[in-house]
Amino acid sequence: MTLSTSPNTRSADFDLQKLADVCCERMAKEFNKSGKISAPIPLPIMEIVHEAESVVTVWLQVPEELATSYKAGQFFMCWNPYDAEGGMSRTNFNSEKPYSVGDIKIDRTGIDENTAADEGKVGNTLMGFTIKDLGRQSGELTRMSKGDWLALRGPFGTTFPTPKSGSTLILVSGGIGSTPMHMMAKEARNKLGDRVNIHAIMGFRNASEAHYVQRMEGLCDSLTITTDDGTQGIHGYPTQPLEELLQGVDSDNCTLLTCGPEPMMKPVLEMAVTADIECYAAMERYLPCAIAVCGLCMVGDRLTCRQGPVMEGGWLLQQSDFGHHHG
Repeated sequence: MTLSTSPNTRSADFDLQKLADVCCERMAKEFNKSGKISAPIPLPIMEIVHEAESVVTVWLQVPEELATSYKAGQFFMCWNPYDAEGGMSRTNFNSEKPYSVGDIKIDRTGIDENTAADEGKVGNTLMGFTIKDLGRQSGELTRMSKGDWLALRGPFGTTFPTPKSGSTLILVSGGIGSTPMHMMAKEARNKLGDRVNIHAIMGFRNASEAHYVQRMEGLCDSLTITTDDGTQGIHGYPTQPLEELLQGVDSDNCTLLTCGPEPMMKPVLEMAVTADIECYAAMERYLPCAIAVCGLCMVGDRLTCRQGPVMEGGWLLQQSDFGHHHG
């Protein structure tokens, strides 16, 4: 079975931008009703960027109001309606998965900059989902192409606290946990400019998987890279440079945020709590429904989809099921 509007069936002169505009208008109508996309709405992929080994960013055109209202920490359910071969016969390859937004940008392709201001043209809003090949579902998404369909619903979940003017923000990520950390850095810098100090630590398994480094360098006052094998930055884990960083900040005016594998986040949060620093983590749990129906995303007595993914570090450290790998 194939989709009648899949890229394989389109003519050579097919207008992808026109299709994206129509789909974007439909999404805007749904979003403006309740501030959320309740049922998956398909959008054509406008661009695929290879960030690192097995890591890609899928760019979709979305309504400006949706991108403007999005807050760092929230997630969307992304549904691949067909597998990479254009069919829908392989079980579990086309299921939904939750992804946080990695980046948002304005595409001004085709706009005459000399007349743009007079005509009121601002460009198309693109939302990027950075995905790492970690298995069947995510692997299929990393192998998609420009023009393929990807459906979204959301946004869902809690957000990171808004940093205050004059405060210090410490962002610690592991692997693909870089995405909400980047959006938080971007949000804080756009709102507060130089009135916030941002220090980031990004951990990767090796140099070939390192991504978002240049993005974070442009936003942060300091950036430290660690790799498990020492092929880039500091040889070791994010907790090593974090210990020294925590010693030089004012605990009363500092917030630490983290996202990544739970075995990494647990010691990070423990260090923050010991230093009496306010801390939060963006949780990653098996999350198939996002609407508090299945109950499979529990951590402690909370549902990650409704009472997360952003949760208080002190509370998480009290939960016996936090800090372990979860399938």
